[in-house]
Amino acid sequence: MADVGQLNIHSYKNLRSQEIQQVPLFQHEELHAELLVIPPGQSIGRHSHPDRHELLDVVEGSGTMEVGGLVCRGAPGKCLFVPADTPHSLHNDTERPWVLRVTYQERLFPRHLGRLVVRALRGRLTRWL
Repeated sequence: MADVGQLNIHSYKNLRSQEIQQVPLFQHEELHAELLVIPPGQSIGRHSHPDRHELLDVVEGSGTMEVGGLVCRGAPGKCLFVPADTPHSLHNDTERPWVLRVTYQERLFPRHLGRLVVRALRGRLTRWL
C-alpha cells in the first residue's frame, strides 16, 4: 500500500503475466481500491457482490463489460457503476492487457440485516441447547 500522495497505479502491474492480477491499491476502513489486469483472451465470469457497489474505471486497453444483461465496450476513460447484487462479467477480447481500477465500499445493506439477526440468534440458541 502507498502513502498519501504516493500512489502510482502503473508501478504495480506486471503486463507480462498471463494470469488475471488483482493488486490492492488502498484500503481505508470499508473503502477499497484495486488494480485489475486482465490478460488477452482472459475473462472474469458472471458474478455478483451482495455487500458492495463497484465502480470500474478503465485505465488502459479495452474489453467487453456485461452488467445486468447490458453489454458495452470498456475503453480508456470509460467508467461503469455496478450496483450491489447485480450480475456482471468482464472479457478481454483483444491482444493487449486490459487494466481497470476497481473501487468499492463494503457495507451492510438494510436487506441483509434480517439474515444477520436470524443467523446470530440461531448461533446463540445452538450454544444454549
